[in-house]
Amino acid sequence: MAGENELLTPTAAGKYLGGVPVDTLRWWRWRRTGPTFCRVGRRVMYRRSDLDAFVQLGEVQIAEVANG
Repeated sequence: MAGENELLTPTAAGKYLGGVPVDTLRWWRWRRTGPTFCRVGRRVMYRRSDLDAFVQLGEVQIAEVANG
């Protein structure tokens, strides 16, 4: 698997997000506030495209901040 549909483990997903600890990802899953994830059997996996979408949701445009 390659590209945007590549599945990443929580450890790899945390690294992809800039060093987010696995425990933080676990906390986000429990609170349902983090990136979309899927289960493969008992394993939790993250699609690269879902991680990109999660980062994009948190993006702040400078014009938005300046206009309040």
